[in-house]
Amino acid sequence: MLYGDFYGHKTVLLENEHFRVECLAEAGPRIVRLIPLWTGENLFAELPNAVAQTPQGEFHFYGGHRLWLAPESASKSHIPDNHGVTVKEVQNGIRLTGAEEPRTGIRKTITIQMSSTQPFIIVKHKLENLGDSPIKLSLWAITMLRTKGTAILPQQLGSVDDDGLLPNRRFALWPYTRWDDPRLRLGDDFITVKTDSTANPMKLGYFNPHGWMGYVYDDVMFVKRFGVRRDEEYPDTGCNSEVYVTSRTMELESLGPIVELGPKLDVVHTETWEVYKDNDIPKDLLGGKTIDEVLQR
Repeated sequence: MLYGDFYGHKTVLLENEHFRVECLAEAGPRIVRLIPLWTGENLFAELPNAVAQTPQGEFHFYGGHRLWLAPESASKSHIPDNHGVTVKEVQNGIRLTGAEEPRTGIRKTITIQMSSTQPFIIVKHKLENLGDSPIKLSLWAITMLRTKGTAILPQQLGSVDDDGLLPNRRFALWPYTRWDDPRLRLGDDFITVKTDSTANPMKLGYFNPHGWMGYVYDDVMFVKRFGVRRDEEYPDTGCNSEVYVTSRTMELESLGPIVELGPKLDVVHTETWEVYKDNDIPKDLLGGKTIDEVLQR
């Protein structure tokens, strides 16, 4: 097992011919770096000094990728995870297992597996209920990306009924979000959200039938894919995809269906990460458009 450092925090590394992935070895579970080897740059935001004060103590964001519980609440989502992670090697990867949370009885696990040759990463998220009571929750996989890029959110196209009379899209807005935010562009086939120096946060959620979200930084596109269950209930008025932007980061967030997780049971939510050079993006991903056409640049 290879080790590294993230601003004084010990890390464990995975690497193939395409990527280097770096995870905290003692806190989390957290993935703090995703580096395409042809760029040498971390696609994730690095926020070693971003800290929130909670009733349970200091919550460190660190940047990168984390697993939370939705719907968001201070008592269930923002529980500090600064200690107690165990790291185990598994086939083609590693498993990061957190400590049992004192308030919820939940234990979080993130398993990262990399192909020896292919340019994708499988990230499996698991929540286990180690407590004595059921808990209603949704798995919430949050990826904090570096700034100066643009999120791409694919939209539902066409009718959802034979007569074309029913609505085919729904959105959730947070209290601080404005429709006239200059970072937000509403397109028929794609919504895009830019990062810039704007201090005010913005968050948008929706039900995404395509099961992927993207982020373009320079000439690289990061894509996270996830399963979609049309017959299940999702949190935040039916969202399985959310984007949150500040002046310091862009978050791409996928969510699993709401479950009543009983004692000694677990639930899993899997993402697949892909990274493309802009001239290698699959044509069917963007509906035949080029990345310049989607971003209108």
